[in-house]
Amino acid sequence: MYVDPRFRKLLEPGRIGCMELRNRIIMAPMGTNFAAEDGYITERSKNYYAERAKGGVGLAIVGVGAVDHPRAKCMPNQVAVSDDKFIPGLSELAEAVHRHGAKIAVQLQHAGGVAAEESAQGIAPLTPSPIQPAVAEVLQDMTMQEVTSLMTRFANAPADMTTREITPEEIKRLVVCFAEAAGRAKRAGFDGVEIHAGHGYLIAEFLSRSKNKRQDAYGGELKNRARFLLEIIAAIREKVGKDYPIWCRMDGREFEIEDGITPADGQQLSVMLEQAGLDALHVSGYGGAVEGFYHAPLVYPPGNLIPLAEGIKKLVKIPVIAVGRISPKLGEQILRQGKADFIAMARPLLADPDLPSKLASGKLEDVRPCIYCYNCVGQIFWAESMYCAVNAATGSEADFRIQRTEHTKKVIVVGGGPAGMETARVAALRGHQVTLYEKERRLGGSLFFASTIYPDNEDFLHHLVAQVNKLPVEVKLRQEATPELIERSKPDVVIVALGSQQMTPRIKGGNQRNVLTVADIKQMLAGRFKGDGAKKLSVGQRAVLYLAGPFLRRFLSPSLARRLAKFWMPVGKRVAVIGGDLIGCELATFLVQRGRKVTILESGQGLAGDMAITRRWRVLADLRQGGVDMITEVTYEEITKEGIIISKNGERQTIKANTIVVAEGMQPGRRLLEVLKGKVPEIYEAGDCVELRLIRGAILDGASIGMKV
Repeated sequence: MYVDPRFRKLLEPGRIGCMELRNRIIMAPMGTNFAAEDGYITERSKNYYAERAKGGVGLAIVGVGAVDHPRAKCMPNQVAVSDDKFIPGLSELAEAVHRHGAKIAVQLQHAGGVAAEESAQGIAPLTPSPIQPAVAEVLQDMTMQEVTSLMTRFANAPADMTTREITPEEIKRLVVCFAEAAGRAKRAGFDGVEIHAGHGYLIAEFLSRSKNKRQDAYGGELKNRARFLLEIIAAIREKVGKDYPIWCRMDGREFEIEDGITPADGQQLSVMLEQAGLDALHVSGYGGAVEGFYHAPLVYPPGNLIPLAEGIKKLVKIPVIAVGRISPKLGEQILRQGKADFIAMARPLLADPDLPSKLASGKLEDVRPCIYCYNCVGQIFWAESMYCAVNAATGSEADFRIQRTEHTKKVIVVGGGPAGMETARVAALRGHQVTLYEKERRLGGSLFFASTIYPDNEDFLHHLVAQVNKLPVEVKLRQEATPELIERSKPDVVIVALGSQQMTPRIKGGNQRNVLTVADIKQMLAGRFKGDGAKKLSVGQRAVLYLAGPFLRRFLSPSLARRLAKFWMPVGKRVAVIGGDLIGCELATFLVQRGRKVTILESGQGLAGDMAITRRWRVLADLRQGGVDMITEVTYEEITKEGIIISKNGERQTIKANTIVVAEGMQPGRRLLEVLKGKVPEIYEAGDCVELRLIRGAILDGASIGMKV
């Protein structure tokens, strides 16, 4: 079988204990909320894991298997391994994964102080020592709607709730729970078990001085704090035998936590765990409720946890699994350098379950990339089912199995943004005759602008464009699909995906020359310098853009735009951004990185409400660190040559700015839809022309419509 030499190490077989794996790519465990509320495995869960097995992973790890279900749950629809009644469903899941040649394990977990479902019922969670959850910290940067949702969910929890210290008797009971759960996993056909000793759950709380203040045999120095985990390992080994693979997910470090686990603690613990008989170590990390959480386990910057795995790898002989925003290229490099033995990936396999098989066949360009928006993780905070912004099929595999149609239709897609491209892609894969019209010189639509200000979008933009160009889709650039053209073409189906239009800001002085809209900036990126946006620029700025026009129209990419913007942009040194949603905050980040002093103004109560909370925490922290003033609940009074006059709490003030950028006022572009209604057999609308849907909504619309036509 051919294996792309670029990923030789990543794709070579490996072993954990006596378990042989076909490659070194592990599907990292994630909570999904796909199980039934009573803990049983669902068809949705089986389809989800089977799809990743079919895509070529060596090992799939089922996340957060509750060993004491229904107690100590961290999410409402959590997989249970706490009773023999769950074995049949677990067996079916194991069979579904084995059918495609992958191995499967389950992660054994007790949520400890993070047992949200108990807290919601007013039951104090168990922890090594009594602690009071940092509620105020968690609520930081949440919108009022989100706060209200949480308050409703936890209405039965006392405001001053303190966790309950676990007793020695309860410790003994839970050791048995872990061992019994491992025995069930083995009987169900699972190939191994992973003990979750990280991420702020019960075992990690024992290991961390920040949570463990006990004075008995389970507190104090590390060998005592590790006693609970070591007893669990011994009990599991006695239950399943010496040849059954057992490993542990551990924190190599806790970030931004006073008295948290240090790298030295992680290294010392790893030696203990090897001596206790574990077959591998899965080295992750953790951080505080907000500060630190985006360092780990979300992992920012990419590869932030690799040094932790490397440090432990030098001390132990058993395999080390590295995790934490590791791309295939970085994973291959880690393995070749001997920093780890296996690479665990979570979000990249949500975006593309076929990632391993595409790497093996040399089709790296076909891998659908993760954009690290963290919507998947954000869903879990609201006790909702996980989804992927760039892959509509994640968690809905049964609904998005692409099959060839028996009745080929003539399909016209109007608009080459993400919604249009995804619609065209799916419809073409199903065998329809697809023509895509885009009035600009390139495909991408708003995603081109989004990729310029948020770099992680760019690979996804290139992926969509490449897929459309590889398929039998007739792409007509620089051609506007007028109602007359569409009617002459006599299509069976028309999909309108024209995106949004930006309305002129209704602010006194909004037509000043120092005011730019996002639409103006998009025009500049498209190489068009006519119209109202160009008139606002100085003669020198217009001359620069005019002379650069031919080059920009032909060669400009988001990455090139970012590089050029470090040297020159048609904005002043002080910028006020009107609008504090995702677009405004990403634009502000982009400007700060290029030396601008930025103020974000928002008429609503919060910022970035359309951004996943887990990413919002990091973005707003970065903006604060970058000196950005963020002012909410403002009324815009007037734009002047000096800046913008606002009022807040009845007081007027002037925000000085050379340039005002309007990043709000987006409205659905529905004119074409209205004109075509009743004139074509089938018509649909997708993406931002429905409402502001962002990437997730655009891809979901495109995939759904492509499956429907």
